[in-house]
Amino acid sequence: MKNKDMLRKIYYENRAMNRNIQRLSNIGLIGLLAKSAKASDDQKGKVLVKAGMVFLIITEVLLMVGDIIDCKELK
Repeated sequence: MKNKDMLRKIYYENRAMNRNIQRLSNIGLIGLLAKSAKASDDQKGKVLVKAGMVFLIITEVLLMVGDIIDCKELK
């Protein structure tokens, strides 16, 4: 394996790890917000959780598109 190929492989693995970390942090933060809104029975907090879930879905779709593009580039 050449150095260029090895560096490219490391680059794609790092991108994948960063995406996974971003996914976990997004889900964790929405979970914390939902828990605090449910505990205090805050209506505005519940609306924020719903808006956050919509943004989370949009982010996940965009990350999935990025993953698909990376898979096509790798082949």
